[in-house]
Amino acid sequence: MKPIDYLIIQSTGTGEQQNLDKSHVIDKHTSPVRNGGLGFSRPGIDYLVLQDGTLQTIISEENPTTVDLWDISKGKDGITGIAKHIAYVGGRTLKEAWSKDSRTEEQKATLEAIIKFYILRFPNLVVLGFDEIEGKEASENPGFETAKWLEEIGIPKQHIFKNYK
Repeated sequence: MKPIDYLIIQSTGTGEQQNLDKSHVIDKHTSPVRNGGLGFSRPGIDYLVLQDGTLQTIISEENPTTVDLWDISKGKDGITGIAKHIAYVGGRTLKEAWSKDSRTEEQKATLEAIIKFYILRFPNLVVLGFDEIEGKEASENPGFETAKWLEEIGIPKQHIFKNYK
């Protein structure tokens, strides 16, 4: 497997009480736009954390996402490299009107474990929230301040995107 450069934390952007699994994400991401999907050639999420903390693999480690100039990079200050996307189910209020940190304690524990695992595996890894990507700031996704949470769970500063730039 190629080294991972970035771990991007996001939510599914769905209501805090919705129960989704990877089949929903795959369908939403790969269905044609005319059918209500996003029209992607493959899902934009590698791992999904369910509300009970279960981790589901959508895209295996053998197939990491290559980030290119047309994906999340912007000029010389953009980011390029190999990224893995981890999403938790939720991220919006019950009626999906606003962003919200709707992570359950189980989801927080799973996110923390996978982040720490990837940092041990890839010592130069940088972790960021989806809304920290240039051009995605208005998305308010994942629904919480990623850098602050990473500091709270003891992630070293060199692995936190806001401190890395």
